Amino acid sequence: MASLSKVASKVVGPLSPKEFSDASALQTTINTAIQAVTGASATNAILGTECITVLGNTFIVVLYQLS
Repeated sequence: MASLSKVASKVVGPLSPKEFSDASALQTTINTAIQAVTGASATNAILGTECITVLGNTFIVVLYQLS
């Protein structure tokens, strides 16, 4: 079985529904979140992103590989 001990996450948000109405601003927010990841093993260490909605607000979870 694979070990996931070198995987971390960064949560960005909350983002309101209004923020999702502007695709350009949303893309900037996502890019900023990915650039803010620290401790990653390399510049291509982003494993994925996931959006989670809680009480109408959205949080973006960025999963990445640690160095």
